[in-house]
Amino acid sequence: MKRPIMNADAWLAAIVDSSDDAIVSKTLDGTVTSWNEGAERMFGYSADEMVGGSILKIIPADRQNEEDYILGLIRKGDRIKAYDTIRRCKDGRLLNISLSVSPIRDQDQKIVGVSKIARDITEIKATLETQRLLLRELNHRTKNLLAVVDAIVRQTARRTPPTELVSRVSRRLQALSVNQDLMIASDWQGAELGQLVRSQLEALLDASDPRVTLSGPSLIVRPSVAQTLGMAIYELTANALKYGALSAQAGSVHISWSVSEANGVREFKLRWKEAGGPPVTAPRKKGFGSTIIEEMAARSVLGKATAAFLATGFEWELTAPESALVER
Repeated sequence: MKRPIMNADAWLAAIVDSSDDAIVSKTLDGTVTSWNEGAERMFGYSADEMVGGSILKIIPADRQNEEDYILGLIRKGDRIKAYDTIRRCKDGRLLNISLSVSPIRDQDQKIVGVSKIARDITEIKATLETQRLLLRELNHRTKNLLAVVDAIVRQTARRTPPTELVSRVSRRLQALSVNQDLMIASDWQGAELGQLVRSQLEALLDASDPRVTLSGPSLIVRPSVAQTLGMAIYELTANALKYGALSAQAGSVHISWSVSEANGVREFKLRWKEAGGPPVTAPRKKGFGSTIIEEMAARSVLGKATAAFLATGFEWELTAPESALVER
């Protein structure tokens, strides 16, 4: 046996009741005349609590002048589409809503009431705010990165023969790119120091090269510090390949880092030690690589960097307060 077909009024009522949006009607003085289940779920008030009462119950005190403005437009026969505003729930929470408002007319086309549809856009607003903050942060980081690139190009050009300029700039930018990949992989939360060191070594060396050894605990360094430390490791590796221990088959490099406590202060130490290579001497003029190794790295961690050209090989050491570079 077929079920009777629902009449138009019942069908419309079922649609209103089943809607996730709040669908509300009220008189021209703001008295609620209907309140669907969507409104109950959204605002927490039952129909019994709202019908016959003022719609001002859900309008924050600092926005109640909106109601007079809306009712004024409705009396003139205007409609309001997708008006973003804020309403208060029964439990005190504030909701961001998108509000559509239309006049209700009787059979003589006289305006006798107001129909309102409210959609909760709180999550949408939160998402948009997050995107806005991310774009602002991206803009800030992009400007910082471009400043670093500008410094690399300018300083490299100042001390490099024209025939070598493109290759040197390219290699340094590649080292910078490796750091960026690590930062993105960690959602800009920092970089694990061992991974940072290995990634820079692998930009110039075979990953299985036995001449280079590493030792140290797992430490997460801040993004700004990771960028400078990565560049320093790259420059140290490039110099070792060209002039130092890694230019000889019997040469070796040991990279170590540690955190120790003395007099109540925790100190970070990173050491680069070469051995078995040709004799080394201090350069007469400092290039951009030396500036990174001896000055920029130290400034980035509020620490001190020392370079020693010893008979046994080149050594470099960076010391700094742990709090200046390590994420706790």
